[in-house]
Amino acid sequence: MDFKFFGFSDAGKCRERNEDRYLCNKEERLFLVADGMGGHASGDEASRVAVEALEEFIVRSRKEEMKWPIPSRKNLSLEQNRLLAGVIYSNRRIREVAGQNPSLKGMGTTLLATIIEEERLAVANVGDSRLYRIRNGQIEQLTRDHSVVAEQERNGMLTESQARRHPWRHILTSALGLDEKPKVDLHVVKTMPEDLFLLCTDGLYNMLSSEEILTAVGAIRDKSLYKMGVSLVLKANLAGGADNIAVVLLAFSEEDGR
Repeated sequence: MDFKFFGFSDAGKCRERNEDRYLCNKEERLFLVADGMGGHASGDEASRVAVEALEEFIVRSRKEEMKWPIPSRKNLSLEQNRLLAGVIYSNRRIREVAGQNPSLKGMGTTLLATIIEEERLAVANVGDSRLYRIRNGQIEQLTRDHSVVAEQERNGMLTESQARRHPWRHILTSALGLDEKPKVDLHVVKTMPEDLFLLCTDGLYNMLSSEEILTAVGAIRDKSLYKMGVSLVLKANLAGGADNIAVVLLAFSEEDGR
């Protein structure tokens, strides 16, 4: 199955520094977004280290002998194990860098990463960056936010609209860099022709509802991922742009381009 991609990030309208990062590595079939934690020290450094460390692990573990930070799990494929190990490796690198510089103590980041594996996506998530799938005109959130407000929303205590504006929405229950053993959600998602996947940080979905995201994407008649990505970021900024924004779009099609 063929795929196309596009990534874009913007500081938003209210932040001087962009602590969000994204990566699109076609050769390694690795795509990710990371959101440095603004309430902690040097969130931009944390997201940078996370992205670079994960990419380094994926590349080196495929090309040479490299000690994996965790043993393989029998119920996971090689690439799924590689992605999970890469996230753990990233967590350790963040903690090592923070330990070498007192000014970086407490830095952390979210991380949402995917590896394309034949007709599947291996997905690893820590924090509250999100993966959406748009299929047959419907949008579905495939990841679960690791946050206090998200847990309240799942329990029916808050609506999506209330959760997007809740003053505690930035309080995470898991993030890279803060603990030796972060909570990592691992998913395997089957891909189909015409599927569109959106990886994004909370700077997008806190400004736009799921339906608004779907409408913005659907308005791009020629299905240009560049236009979709720029449109989403523009609309988030028009809605207030309260935070940094990062988006990565992945679109799948038949191998012959149909």
